[in-house]
Amino acid sequence: MIKKISRKILPGLKKLTLKVSGFFTSSKDAFDYISFMSTPHNAIADRKISAFTKKRLFFSLSLLITFLIIYGMLFFCFSPDIIFKNTTTNGGDMGAHNYPAKFFIDEILPNFRMTGWDMGWFAGMPMLTFYFPLHYFLIALLSKVFAYNIAFKLVTILGSLILPAALYHFGKSFKFEYPYPEFASIGAMAFLYMKSFTIYGGNFLGTYAGEFSYSISFGLVFIFLAALYRGMQREKYDWLFALNCIILACIVLTHLITLIALFIIVPGVFFLKRDLKSAKYIIAVFAVGFFLSAFWSLPFVLLIKWTPTMNWTNIKDLKELFPLELIPALVLGVAGLFFSTIKKDRRMVPVIWTIIVLMSLFFTWEEGRLYNARFLPFIFIFIYLLAAYGLMNLYWVFTTGLSSINFTGAKQRFYKFAVIAFVPVVAFIAGAAIMAGNPLGPAWARHNYTGFESKADWKLYDDLMKYLDSIPYGRVMFEFDKSIIQKFGTPRSFELIPYWTKQPTMEGLLVESSLTAPFHYINQAELSVKPRGTVAGWKVPSRDYEAAMKHLIYFNISYIMASSPEVIADLKSDTRVEFLNKIEPYYFYEIKGLHNYVEVMKNKPYRYSPEDWIWDMRDWYLNADNVDNPVIYDDGSEGIKQFEEITKEQLSDVPDNPFNAGGIVLSEIVEREKIEFKTTAIGVPHLIKVSYFPNWKAAGAEGPYLVSPSLMMVIPTQSDVTLYYGITYANRIGVTLTMAGWAIIAVTLILNLAFHLKSKPGLKKPDE
Repeated sequence: MIKKISRKILPGLKKLTLKVSGFFTSSKDAFDYISFMSTPHNAIADRKISAFTKKRLFFSLSLLITFLIIYGMLFFCFSPDIIFKNTTTNGGDMGAHNYPAKFFIDEILPNFRMTGWDMGWFAGMPMLTFYFPLHYFLIALLSKVFAYNIAFKLVTILGSLILPAALYHFGKSFKFEYPYPEFASIGAMAFLYMKSFTIYGGNFLGTYAGEFSYSISFGLVFIFLAALYRGMQREKYDWLFALNCIILACIVLTHLITLIALFIIVPGVFFLKRDLKSAKYIIAVFAVGFFLSAFWSLPFVLLIKWTPTMNWTNIKDLKELFPLELIPALVLGVAGLFFSTIKKDRRMVPVIWTIIVLMSLFFTWEEGRLYNARFLPFIFIFIYLLAAYGLMNLYWVFTTGLSSINFTGAKQRFYKFAVIAFVPVVAFIAGAAIMAGNPLGPAWARHNYTGFESKADWKLYDDLMKYLDSIPYGRVMFEFDKSIIQKFGTPRSFELIPYWTKQPTMEGLLVESSLTAPFHYINQAELSVKPRGTVAGWKVPSRDYEAAMKHLIYFNISYIMASSPEVIADLKSDTRVEFLNKIEPYYFYEIKGLHNYVEVMKNKPYRYSPEDWIWDMRDWYLNADNVDNPVIYDDGSEGIKQFEEITKEQLSDVPDNPFNAGGIVLSEIVEREKIEFKTTAIGVPHLIKVSYFPNWKAAGAEGPYLVSPSLMMVIPTQSDVTLYYGITYANRIGVTLTMAGWAIIAVTLILNLAFHLKSKPGLKKPDE
């Protein structure tokens, strides 16, 4: 029975879908109102100009209304009155981004660089070496026109503003018929308002959680795909080739996940042409694009081993992959899959290919540095693109079916109106459905963009920051208690201590950029009654005040901010600290001592060849008594072969190995990218209480070497020693490649301009 029905229905349906796809036109007046959108130019030219102009006007009006609805929904989420209010953005991770943005503007950009060393977080860290710099550069540029706070907000919403237009451009560039590009834009609006995920990026909630760099990169992906496909069709190495390379470099400089997604999507785009010229074009774009970003991306790749390894636990729940709010798109996506199959529409290959591959990776990706949930935004947006195709075909089936009815009079006028108004009506219904679903985005946006200054506890927060700024320079350790700190606007409010004050703090946002970060969270757990664990897969110990104090002293912490009765009681009874001030609910204490950043080691260090330095050092660090018995990373250097080797099993309880040699540090000067000291202990290892990174170089000493758990050690060869933050071979090669990339772009543009001028009529010499 089913086979008989199929044999009767499917041929007719296939013929109908071929007809409505734009390959055939109808003589019916209503259908003619739509078909001109996909009719060749020479056919349009044969029509009456007035009719064409009228139709173009109607459909332009339809497009305008659709985009007014879409962007009206966007600006409902982040209304101009809060975006252009000069307040300091907060909320989630977004608030903590203020510090690297300010650091970029004040310290990095004036030195004509995109990365640098920061002493404000995690006992020092390579700022923006392992996090994306382009969005901070955009903030810096806009801050020349707007107040910093407004510039910051504008960049955070940039990705959301780009996305609907980017998907429209994507649809037009791949030559999809009306109204696919419009439906794709409506899908972008629905995606932005999704509330089933908050930290994966792309949607409003992900952006407000701090993933605004991802959102920018996410939108650029679709602009790049459109430009790449056009470039493949042109087969020219011209201005579009240069633009493709630059857009790709911008994607690299805004997020790694989007680049990984591109490597998955682009083979699907290549399938549309599948010739050698297209392959060469794609390879050339990716090669030059990499060159343009190599000043940052090459050090990222070659130095990433000097960062903590995250052990993310992947999600496997189908509810995450198919949330309830996605069901309408899934239903339309099934329709899209059906229509693309029976029409054999190759244009949908990149969309379907991407969904299949990303879903496969979602379930098979190995746990580790990359969280499989980061693929979800791409899966969702491509489902919306497939749904747009399904809705487009249903639209054509509907309008073509109605066009066979001989409407007259008012019914005919209403039908013409319905044909043109269909897309804005869909946009309106989608927007109404979003509003009926109680969207979270608008409230979260208002919370973030009204800023720290609008919060009820702003005065307390401001008083805390002003007090910290009034005391002498020194590292600050605060007891973590989310219930208190988040009242200031974000649980990361105290990470902005170096933003508001001159003081550095031990906690920061860019956890994956610092070797010290995992050990800070051990310190925090040992000190705090209600600690947080931020390093994925990194288990922290129970509260242990005595261990905390040993570790804080080892890291040269000057000040402690305590809020719980338990920690305050411990501090009151501890002779190693001195009470400074009380600003409810916080008590301020100073750890007594000289707070030197450079110390002569009391015991000879041991050398150790690690399997995984960070995880091996966890065993060393959890025994707080080990702080007097440091362990050096054995990189094979001659300077450390004098020290005894230790095994992994010995790390949890390192034996004493005292020096007989004496000597002291006479003076020290610590700057952001330079440390100078004078010592009498020549030839004796010195501990530098600043995080290790290979860009640090030493003059007047051997090293610096990585010493447990994440600090630096040097062995002076003279009394005056200078450590400075320099460059590595990765930086040199990266900058060289970037210069080569821009040279290729320049030569390409010059040659194309010369060819254009030479071939332009009227520019030849008279004697020619």
